[in-house]
Amino acid sequence: MESDGVSKLIEHRWTIAVAAGVLFLILAIIYIALPLLDGIILGVVFAYVGRPISNKLSKYKQFAPFIATACIVTPIAFILGIGAIEIANQGIWAIKHHSEIMTQFIATIKSLGIPEYIYSDISITVENLTHTIIGIAGQIPAFDYAKRVTVLAINAIVSIFVCFFLLKDGAKLAKLIKNLLPKNGLPIVDVFLVHADRILSGIFIGNLYVAIVASITSLFVFYFFDVSHVLAMSALVFLASLVPIFAGWMILAPISVGRYFEYGLENAIIFYVIASTIIYGPTEVVLRPYIVGTTSYTHPLLMMLMFIGGAFVAGIAGFFLAPMLIGILIAIYRTHDDLAQGKIEMPDLL
Repeated sequence: MESDGVSKLIEHRWTIAVAAGVLFLILAIIYIALPLLDGIILGVVFAYVGRPISNKLSKYKQFAPFIATACIVTPIAFILGIGAIEIANQGIWAIKHHSEIMTQFIATIKSLGIPEYIYSDISITVENLTHTIIGIAGQIPAFDYAKRVTVLAINAIVSIFVCFFLLKDGAKLAKLIKNLLPKNGLPIVDVFLVHADRILSGIFIGNLYVAIVASITSLFVFYFFDVSHVLAMSALVFLASLVPIFAGWMILAPISVGRYFEYGLENAIIFYVIASTIIYGPTEVVLRPYIVGTTSYTHPLLMMLMFIGGAFVAGIAGFFLAPMLIGILIAIYRTHDDLAQGKIEMPDLL
């Protein structure tokens, strides 16, 4: 007698119960780890970026994870940490002296000879916008500030540990996960991993190396030209360099405009040309095309949308997680394409 669906469920009730229990535990672990998602994702990205360094130092197996982690985390922590502190200090100063800043800004606009009716509208808009921003900032309780800073610090520490242990035991973890998969499906998994590794290397290794080199180079250039708030500007250069299609002009152009009003047109042009050439010449002409162009199949516009959209949806974690997900999706497509073209043999999955 042919059994129905209910009979099958009863027959395999213990298997279903175990699977449901495992799924519940996985979901519970994910829920518990959600507050640390930023640190976990950052740790994965740092480990990806530090892996080539760790591989180069493979003969020093015991110390390679330490050195690779330090080589990646130290410059990023310095650039972003010191830059964030300076930006925060300038923000606090601007809030305390907003009246002086607004008066000077309006006077600068007036000196440009703008028609009175346009000048009046701009003045009212700037004043309203300033009061709105200050009002929003003032409504956030001090406790929330402290909580966010604490969570950010904890996630930073978590990212360092995740990076280190992935560099140290990442191969064992990958082998453990592969052992849980059906043996007859491993050829497809291996091809997928090759594609995913290539794509993610192009996304993260290329962009992060470019961002680090550009930011460190900008420190010397900004110091040479005596640019105000050097560390904050270098941090912004780092962030802008992370996202494909974002270019140097987004940081250098506003600085050049400021130098135009302070030192004149000639000084502004000289600064922009020299800074663009030194900071973005080697990285955008040589480094990024070599690393990203030869290792990633992704279009820069798609990556830009993923970086920005992910940041809006999930903050720091989303900034890196969204490009990671689209990279995995592209790897799945390319694996399917290889199967369709007969580049890999279709295993018997039955």
